[in-house]
Amino acid sequence: MRFCSILATLFAALLLCGETPRIIYSAQGGKVKSFDPVLADDLGSFNIIGALFDTLVQYDYTRRPYTLKCSMLAEMPRFSKDFRSCRFKLRADLNFADHAVFKTLPRGTRITADDVFFSLKRLCDPRKNSPLYWILRGKIAGMDQFRNAAAKAAPFDFSPYDLPIPGMIKHNDLEFTLRFTSPQPRFLYLLAMPSTAVVSRQAEEYYRSKSGDFPVSSGPFILKKHLRDYKLHLTRNPNYRREFFAEAATSSDRRRPLPLADEIILYTVKQPVTAWLLFLQGNIDYNSIGKDDADLVAGGELPQALQKRGIQLLRSPSFEVRYIGFNCNDPLLSKNRKLRQALSLAYNVQRRIIHANGQLLRAHTPIPPGVAGHDAEFRNPWSADDLAKARRLLAEAGFPGGEDPRTGKPLRLTFDQSGDTTSHRQIAELTQKEFKELGIDLECIFNFKPRFFDRLRRNRMQLFRLSWTGDYPDAENFLQLFYSGNSGSCNRTGFSSAEFDRLYERIVTLPDSPERQILCKEAAALIAAEAPWIFEGYPVSYQLLNPWLENFLPHDFEFTRLKYLTIDPAKREKSRKSFKPLSFSDLR
Repeated sequence: MRFCSILATLFAALLLCGETPRIIYSAQGGKVKSFDPVLADDLGSFNIIGALFDTLVQYDYTRRPYTLKCSMLAEMPRFSKDFRSCRFKLRADLNFADHAVFKTLPRGTRITADDVFFSLKRLCDPRKNSPLYWILRGKIAGMDQFRNAAAKAAPFDFSPYDLPIPGMIKHNDLEFTLRFTSPQPRFLYLLAMPSTAVVSRQAEEYYRSKSGDFPVSSGPFILKKHLRDYKLHLTRNPNYRREFFAEAATSSDRRRPLPLADEIILYTVKQPVTAWLLFLQGNIDYNSIGKDDADLVAGGELPQALQKRGIQLLRSPSFEVRYIGFNCNDPLLSKNRKLRQALSLAYNVQRRIIHANGQLLRAHTPIPPGVAGHDAEFRNPWSADDLAKARRLLAEAGFPGGEDPRTGKPLRLTFDQSGDTTSHRQIAELTQKEFKELGIDLECIFNFKPRFFDRLRRNRMQLFRLSWTGDYPDAENFLQLFYSGNSGSCNRTGFSSAEFDRLYERIVTLPDSPERQILCKEAAALIAAEAPWIFEGYPVSYQLLNPWLENFLPHDFEFTRLKYLTIDPAKREKSRKSFKPLSFSDLR
C-alpha cells in the first residue's frame, strides 16, 4: 500500500509539471474582516476561511439536496442511539502548512485530536468574544467549565485549554469522542461551518493578538499576500491532504489533487460597474449581477453578444430570507397582533420584486425552498398585498383610518435600516407610501451598521429591515430566529410564544423524520399567523461565467468552492485575443 501511495503521488506531481499556472481571478471576496475562523461572521470572510482552513466534514459540492461527507475524517462520525455522543476518526495525512512554529515540535505539522479540541474550545473562549459562539453554546458537556476558567485567565494565558472537560474524550491522536448536554442529531452541520475549522495552537501562541492577520493554513490554500482594500493572493498549500474531484469537467482533472487552481487572486472592487468592466475585458473569470444590471438578463437570457463569447448565465435562489422585523418588546407592537398583520398586508411584496428587477422570490414562511420542512403549498394569508383587508384589520386593531385614539392624529411608527444607499432610500419611500395609504405616518431612519445594531440591541426601534442567511440546510436554523431563548441574539425581534417554544424544543431533539417535518410546518404556520415579521422574500442570485472557467456550480454553502475551480489557460488566452469592443446596443 505504501508503494502504491508513492506511485500515486509521483503521478500527480507529473500531471502538475510543465503546465502554465492556473490562476483564478475574481472581484468577489477580496474584502475580509478577519482571517480568524472564530471572528469571521460575514459571507466574504467565510469563503476565504474555507479556502485557508479545513473542517472535519464538508458539503458535497455536486449533490442536491445538500449532503455532508468526510473532509478531515477517515470515515463519517458515529452517533450514539440517543444522539448524546459522537465518535470521530481523523485521517492520518493531515498537516498544517509549513511554518517556523512547528520546527521544534516532535510531531511537526501533523494535525491531531488535540488540535480539534483546541479549535472548538477557542470558539467558546469568552476572551475571543466570537460572534459565532452561539453555534456551540450549551451543547458540549463541560464547555461552560472551560469558559469560566478562560474568563478568569489573563488575555494570552493558554492554561485553561489544558483543563480536561467531560465532553471531549481523546482515545488516541486520531480518534476522539464528543459528548453533548442534550441530543444533538444535527451537530455535524456545525462542524462544516468555517467557524469550527481546525487551527493551530502553536500559531495562536506565536501571533497572539495578530493571529487573525497571519493565518497558518490547514486548508487547500495559503495566504501569500494581503493588500488591504486591494487584493488577496492565495497559493496552493503543498501540505494539504490528498483529495480529488471525480466530477471535474475535464477528465484529466479528475486525477489532479485538489485544489485544481495553483493560485487565486481576489480583488476588492467597491463599484459594481468596475467589476462588470473587468469581466467584459476578461480580467476576472466570474462576476455576479446586481439588481441595477439585472435588465441585462431580462427573460432569463443573455444578450446575443455575450452568448457569442460563450459567457454562461447561472440563476439560483439564495439561502437567505429578507424581512421587516417588529420589535416585540415595543408596548404598542408586542400586544397588537392585528396591527402587525395589517402592516404585513399593506407591505406590497410584488412591488419589491419589481424593484429588485426580479431578483426576489416571495416568502410565505421563514423556511426557504430546498429545506426539509419547507411547505411549497402554504400561502401566508398576511402576505397577500391586500390593502382593503389591511384597512379592516387596522380598524379592528384600534386604529380606524390609521388614527391613534390617544392623540387623534395619524399613528406614527419608526422604520430603521442599516444603510443610506439609493436602494435603502427607495425601499423607505415605498414603505412610507404604502403605510400612508393606511393613514399611518412612518419615520424612516438610516443608520450606519454599528449604530443600527446598537439601536436594535437597546430596543430603540419599532420596525427594522434585516435578512438571515442560513448556516446549514435545516429548518431549525431558521426557526431558531423566533425561539424566546435566543432573544437578544439571533431572535432580533424578541418574539416570545410558549406554544412555538414547545414546538421548537421538540424539533431540535428529533432526528430527521416525517414527524419532524410536520412539526416544522406547524411552527412555520404559527409564525406566519403571529406575524413578528413582514416576510419580504428570498433573493435570487445571478452569476456570469467566462467560457474558460470550469467547475463553478451554484452552492449555498460555498466555503469550499475555490478548491474545485480551475481554468483552461489556452482557452482564456485565445478568447481574450478574439474579443471585440462591445457597444451599449450589444448589451440590450
